[in-house]
This record gives sequence, structure tokens and C-alpha cells, in this order.
Amino acid sequence: MAKRVSDQTVVPDRAKVRVIFAEVEGNNESVQEALRTMVSAMSRPVKIVSEPRLAENGASLLGQAEASIDEEAAQHVEEVEAPSDAQPSNSERAPRGSGKKIDRNAGLQLVPNLNFRLTGEKSFKDFVSEKDPKNDVDVVLLALYYMQHVMKLQKIGPNHLMTAFKEVGKPIPLDLKQTIRNVMNRKMFLNFSDIDDIRTTTQGDNVVEHEMGKSG
Repeated sequence: MAKRVSDQTVVPDRAKVRVIFAEVEGNNESVQEALRTMVSAMSRPVKIVSEPRLAENGASLLGQAEASIDEEAAQHVEEVEAPSDAQPSNSERAPRGSGKKIDRNAGLQLVPNLNFRLTGEKSFKDFVSEKDPKNDVDVVLLALYYMQHVMKLQKIGPNHLMTAFKEVGKPIPLDLKQTIRNVMNRKMFLNFSDIDDIRTTTQGDNVVEHEMGKSG
């Protein structure tokens, strides 16, 4: 660390004075005027200002003081440490799909004693095979149509639909309830105010009866 200004050795002040005598030539008035001017100038007080110099390297006190201040500031900055457990900013978001997986179908249960093979009726499995559904929406619509119009169930909910998916060996949607809402909101094939009491609409029935399974 650099020494303080007060620790420096200072050489005693030195002064140098040079006296110059002037020779004036002219008439009496001009010589007298010149003398008066010289006497007036010599009678003024003289202020001598000298700067102390360092004994060793001759550097000014101001330079040394600035060096001392800079070094102290540098030491102060080095003592400040950034927090090690910095939290990521809002812009550094986790990649999509890397979050914790949630089972949206948690709480749903298979409904026991559902008879998908009624005597004198086409089985639900044969019905689905005949209609050839292309996606989850089609399977949901077919299951609701069959349970409502063939099995004559009074109330049909997500548990019944999950059981129907199991019956025909179709993959259950990851969020079955949301799939049901999508069928109602986007296709208008279903109607319900209570998701545990779903009914097909006339439009949904027409799709099942007149459009599905009609390839070509």
C-alpha cells in the first residue's frame, strides 16, 4: 500500500532573488518619472510562493496522494464479492417441457360393471372399428354416442370415457377433461354444464351417423 502524504520527507523551501539595476537616460522630467516608477515598484510587498519537493524521487505531493487514494479504492473494490447464489433473471426461463410432470388424469377411476357388449347390439369395440376414428376427439364422440344412445346411460362423465378408451385399447389422452372441453368448444359435438353429465348434440350425432366411417 502506498505511503500517506504525511509520511513523505519534504526538503526545506528554497528561494532565489535577483536584483537588477537599470540605467536611465533622458531629460530631467523623464529621469525623475522613471525613478518614481522604480521606487514605487520596489516598495510593493513581494509574495514568494514555492512548492515543496520530495527528497527521493522528486514526485509532487499531489501525485503521491492520488496514488494512495487509487490504491485504497482498489482494495475496497476487491473486498466486495458478488453473491454466489444469484437467481436467474426473468429472461432466463426454463425450456418448455422441462418442468415437473403433472398427471392431469389423477383422480379419475374406471367405472365397474359397464357392459359394452349388449345382447342384440353391436359391441362398442366393433362399433369403433367400423367408424374408424382418426384422433382422440373422434373416440370421445363415439364413446359418448354409444353410451348415450346404445347403452342408454343417464349420466356420462370422464370416468365413463376413460373406461371406454380402455375397452377398445385406445391411448387415454394425457388430459382427458381438457379433451372433452375441446370437443365441446371447438367442434360443438357435446353439451354440458357439469362435466360429469355430458350429452351429445344433434350436430355430434349427425357426424357419427352420417360422416364417420364413410371413407372415400
